[in-house]
Amino acid sequence: MSWGMSGMCGEIAEPLDEQIAGLRVLGVPRANLTKLRLTADGPALSIDELSDEQLAELRRRLDGSGIGCYCVTSPVAKYAVDTDEAKVEQQLTRSIEAANVLGSRWIRVFSFAPRDGSTAAEDRDAVKGAFERLVRRIETDGDGAVALLENNYRMYTLDGDSTLDILSDYDPGEVALAFDAHAYVVSETRPFDEAWSKVEPWVRVLHLKDYVAATGTIVPIGQGDGQWPQIMKAVDPEKVEDLALEPHLHNSAYGKGRDGLDLFREARDVVLAMLDATGNPRPATNVN
Repeated sequence: MSWGMSGMCGEIAEPLDEQIAGLRVLGVPRANLTKLRLTADGPALSIDELSDEQLAELRRRLDGSGIGCYCVTSPVAKYAVDTDEAKVEQQLTRSIEAANVLGSRWIRVFSFAPRDGSTAAEDRDAVKGAFERLVRRIETDGDGAVALLENNYRMYTLDGDSTLDILSDYDPGEVALAFDAHAYVVSETRPFDEAWSKVEPWVRVLHLKDYVAATGTIVPIGQGDGQWPQIMKAVDPEKVEDLALEPHLHNSAYGKGRDGLDLFREARDVVLAMLDATGNPRPATNVN
């Protein structure tokens, strides 16, 4: 899989047509699908809530646009490890089915969180066991998709050591990491200095957003404490497959009142300029 760029296009707009059009305008050929409206006045549905018929329609519309579903960005395991098993099963099953229909490279999952009132140390075995079950289900029922773990400050994987604790049970071909520097900053971890070298063998995707710890604010990539210039200089485009735009600026004071596509364009341009400055090649940004 070549070095490329993808977009969490639900940040551009909710209607699918606007998401697709935005990616095409920006020359970003890969969609990371999380929530969308199939019609302008229809409900906004998470990717794991779509019916079989809706998934088939989604595939047709993506194919017709030249946009591919790179990642099913599911909500699986973004909750405590004692969450109702039926909820986990429903979300996981539908996420796998979505990935199979859409031909997705990845299914994004989280690591679960300790139970309310418990600690990571106390729930370590339960978390690792539950995560293992996710991985094996995806491996068994998925049509080639791989579990893509995203570290998160509310979950077990809140720093470099805990992320490594999860990943070290797997070869990089079994489970990959979407490296979220923003999440590490929120959990008071310096992303490059304290996490990168520990988890780098598993990193296949960079989730691109940034954060200022002192003010608790989301900012454009490179303007926060995410240490993105160091990461971009160190990243190996022969190993890392994707630069995933997820700037979150629509949720920030910086982006308040601004158009989602304009914010996405700004984030893309900053990332490309950062690559130029660090000497790494630009990914292809075009849509057939």
